[in-house]
Amino acid sequence: MTKMNFPYMTMPLPEWLGPVVAKVFAKMCDDTTGHDFLHAVRVMELAVRIADELHADADIAAAAGLMHDYYRKEEKKTGRLHFGPEAIADLRGEFGPLMIPEIGEKNFDTILDAIALHESYSADVALSLDAQILQDADRLEALGTVGVARTFMFGGAHGLPMIEMERETTAVEFNPHVAPYGSVHMHFYEKLLKLADGMHTAPGKRMAAQRHQVMLSYLQQFENELGLTLPTVINGT
Repeated sequence: MTKMNFPYMTMPLPEWLGPVVAKVFAKMCDDTTGHDFLHAVRVMELAVRIADELHADADIAAAAGLMHDYYRKEEKKTGRLHFGPEAIADLRGEFGPLMIPEIGEKNFDTILDAIALHESYSADVALSLDAQILQDADRLEALGTVGVARTFMFGGAHGLPMIEMERETTAVEFNPHVAPYGSVHMHFYEKLLKLADGMHTAPGKRMAAQRHQVMLSYLQQFENELGLTLPTVINGT
């Protein structure tokens, strides 16, 4: 294990992860959507914390956390999903030669499988423990004060207004397969306020509960200051 010389990385990692970190840093360090290198690092460290508590594979958790948003720029530019089949194939081509000799193809496939499912919101999709850990870590990053800050970064980067123009509003449930829509305010109701209830692991549920309350307190104050009404939430299609 070694300490990596990259911004805000606090935990030591296996040496074989060094080239992976370097590639992620080079690609994501200038992101302005809330899915930058520091987000990848925070998800990685949250995933390792959860994996350690559950006695799961911390190396798989670390790698999946680092790589899960690697193709966000391409998604914003072209609409191609950063977790879709083409992105997963590209991850295999770009990272496979670095990682398979170190961790084996089976573990590498486990990492890619977790990334492919980290945006799944369907109760019908069964997630492995490794996929649950990645999803919980990524969702924790959408909660609390960091989650609030990232939400406004994401909205601004995608041209979303801060609030809706109509007083009577309707929020549609979040769909990760379509381009960003609505307003930043609506995004709290479409997605963020539901995340805590969707956590899989005991550590994820514990950390999410506190962050959810922080975000809820912010949102209530935000709505009070702007005189916003609570939206009606309907099921998406």
